[in-house]
Amino acid sequence: MKNIITNEQLYTQLNDPALILFDAGMLRPGLTGNYVAKAVLPNAQRFDIKNELADRSNPLPNTLCSAEQFTQVMQKAGVNHDSYIVIYEDEGLFSAARAWWMLKSMGFDNVKVLSGGLSKWLESGYPVQQSYSKAKHNGNFIARYRTGYFINKQQVQNAIDDPAIVLLDARAHKRFTGEDLEPRADMRSGHIPNSLSLPYSELLCSGEAKPLNEIQQQFKALVGNAEKLQFTCGAGITACILALFADECGYANLSVYDGSWSEWGKK
Repeated sequence: MKNIITNEQLYTQLNDPALILFDAGMLRPGLTGNYVAKAVLPNAQRFDIKNELADRSNPLPNTLCSAEQFTQVMQKAGVNHDSYIVIYEDEGLFSAARAWWMLKSMGFDNVKVLSGGLSKWLESGYPVQQSYSKAKHNGNFIARYRTGYFINKQQVQNAIDDPAIVLLDARAHKRFTGEDLEPRADMRSGHIPNSLSLPYSELLCSGEAKPLNEIQQQFKALVGNAEKLQFTCGAGITACILALFADECGYANLSVYDGSWSEWGKK
C-alpha cells in the first residue's frame, strides 16, 4: 500500500536522515485524562492533534489549525520540504490517519502511516525509548493549505441532494442508526441525511488494514460511480481513515467534514 508502511519496512529506514517519526495517538471517545504512550519509537516526536495543532478558538474539538500555526509547529519539529514522515499511534488505527490527512492538506505528501502502530512495533521486539525526542534544528517547511481537503457544515449541506457526491460516515453502525447513544454529551443520535454507513472498523483486522481488494469491494458497493466522496465521523478523526483508504483505492476528490457529528449532531 502506498500510504501505509509495515514495521519491518520502517525498521530498515530508521537511520534515514530525512525520516521524521510522529506519534499522533489520542484518547478514544468516552475516555478522560491525557494521552500517555507506554513507549516511544526511536527519535519520535509528538504530533498533538487535539491541542498544539488544533484551532483552539473553535469550540468544536480537533478542528484544523491555520497554515501559519501548522508551519510553526512543523518547523520546530525539524520538518523540511524534503523530509519523509511516518505517523503512528499507540495501537491499531484511529488517529494516525488524521495526522496523515492534515499533512496532506497542508501541502506535505511524503507521509505514511505505520501499520499496527506502537503495539505491533512492540510485538515485533523493535527498539523504543521512554520519552519524546526534540529536533536539533528547525525545518524549512512552509504549509500551504489545499482547499477542499476539509469542508464545513454548509458545504456538506449543499451536497446532500447531489447524486454525484456520496457522504460516508465512519462511526460504528449503531451510532449511525441511533441505536447507540453518542459518547459525547449534548449530542443527538442518528446521522446526516442521505449519508451512508461505512464503519472504519470494518476496514481493519486486528487494528491493521484488510487486504486492499476487500477494501476496494466495500467502497465500490457503497459509492458506485460517485464523482466526489465526503467523509464524516464523530469529531473529524476516524473520517480520515476512510479518506486514507479511499485514496489507497484510487478515488479522487476527497473531503473530510471537520466538524462532523460534534457540530451536526449538537443539541
